[in-house]
Amino acid sequence: MKHLSELLNTEFDNSLTAKRAQVRNEILVRGEEIQAELAKGWSAAAIWKVLTKNKEIACSYKTFVAHVRRLQRQTSRKI
Repeated sequence: MKHLSELLNTEFDNSLTAKRAQVRNEILVRGEEIQAELAKGWSAAAIWKVLTKNKEIACSYKTFVAHVRRLQRQTSRKI
């Protein structure tokens, strides 16, 4: 039996859908960390710059901010 990640990579290899999912996943993985640093006063621009420079994420600043805002809304709904 193939792993789900293999099946997804086969189905959506280099497609726009796969790239969007990868970016979202990269940000979700670090979601708590990103929110903690924002709470400490770091700007979204500084966080994005460091993550991009270290090749931890591969997206534009605009996309990064959109995902972070969505993550913040989801977190605030849970509380």
